[in-house]
Amino acid sequence: MTNKDYAIQKLIEEGYEFKSKQYIEEGLELFKKGMGGFVGFFAALLGVSMVLNYTLGSYSGFITNLVQPAFVAGVLLVANDILMNRKPDFNRFFDGFKFFLPLLLLSIVTGVFVLVGLLFLIIPGIYLSVSFSLSNMLVVFLGYDFWSAMEVSKKIVSKDWWSFFKFFLVIFLINLGGVLACGIGVVFTAPATLCMTYCAFEDIVGGALRKYTIPENHNQAIDENE
Repeated sequence: MTNKDYAIQKLIEEGYEFKSKQYIEEGLELFKKGMGGFVGFFAALLGVSMVLNYTLGSYSGFITNLVQPAFVAGVLLVANDILMNRKPDFNRFFDGFKFFLPLLLLSIVTGVFVLVGLLFLIIPGIYLSVSFSLSNMLVVFLGYDFWSAMEVSKKIVSKDWWSFFKFFLVIFLINLGGVLACGIGVVFTAPATLCMTYCAFEDIVGGALRKYTIPENHNQAIDENE
C-alpha cells in the first residue's frame, strides 16, 4: 500500500470536518489573486463557444462537452499553483489536456450514472452527482484512473454527504446568479466557484495526505501528479 492509498484509507475511516464557509472564503481569495487570468480565460471560452454555436449549431454542444473536463482541470491546476505561491502563465490553463483521456472517460461514465439516477425519481441522480464530485481532482492531483477516482470520491463524500450537498447547492446558486446577470457574470462566478471546490478538496484530501504521509510534505499543498 502506498502512502497515498494509506492516507485515503485513513481519511475514509476517520472522517473529516467539512468547513464550508472557509472553502468559500479561501476560494474567493484564490480567485482574486488570479482574477485577470481566470476571467480572461473564461471570457475567451465564452467567445469561442458563441462562435462555435453560430457556425456549427447543435454540434457545438458536442465539442463543448468533449473539452470541458480538460478546461476545468486547467482551472484547478492554476488554483493549485496560486495556492503554492507559483505564478502560472496563461498556457497553464491548457495543461488539463494532459489528463484528457481519463477525464473524458470519467465524464462519460459519471454522466451515464447520474443520468440513469435522474430517471429514477431524480434523487439518486443528485446523490451520485454529489458523490462523484471529487473524482476529477483525484485524477488530476493524485493520478487515479477514472474508475478508482469515482469509487474513492464516493467513499470520501459519503462520510459527510449532506455537507457536500449544501456546499454544492451554494455553488450552484452563485453560478445561477452569474448566468442571470446577462450570462456575462459566469466568467467571474465559474472560476471563483471552481476555486472554492479546489479549496474543499485541498483541505479534506490534501489535509489527509499531510497528516498521514511523510513529514516533508506537511507544509505543501497538493501538487499535480507528474
